[in-house]
Amino acid sequence: NGKTQGYIGVAPKCDQWPEHYKIDIAYGPLEAISQSLIRTWDLTGLTFSMIGKLITGDVSVKNLSGPIGIAQGAGNSAGFGIVYFLGFLALISINLGIINLLPLPVLDGGHLLYYLIELLTGKPVPDNIQEAGFKFGALALLLLMAIGLFNDFSRVLG
Repeated sequence: NGKTQGYIGVAPKCDQWPEHYKIDIAYGPLEAISQSLIRTWDLTGLTFSMIGKLITGDVSVKNLSGPIGIAQGAGNSAGFGIVYFLGFLALISINLGIINLLPLPVLDGGHLLYYLIELLTGKPVPDNIQEAGFKFGALALLLLMAIGLFNDFSRVLG
């Protein structure tokens, strides 16, 4: 009958938004660049704020997600349209960039930390300290990934 239905005879239904909730935003090329920089700055600030709240305990580690949660978020945002999906991808990209700059020796931020120490002291960080740092950084990163995966499985199964 011209309708798309699933295998069990169920079709998705999406309620229409009231017109007074809808807005149309359009920018010219230069203003779009300006707005993208502002939005990127805001997302960067939000990411740092959330990392700080995770460290202080104001936000629970139960809010961390791993690849399953990211995939679900991508799917949900794609359901709202391409603009929301691209915004989600931008958020993930900014988060990964910031996390990569954390001063954990296995990440780029850790290498930058070693370079800074070398710049300040005039000599490289001793190999045994670098090795211990890499072990600590790898352990911290694995712990974060394990927490994210555990939270993902808890949400899916629970």
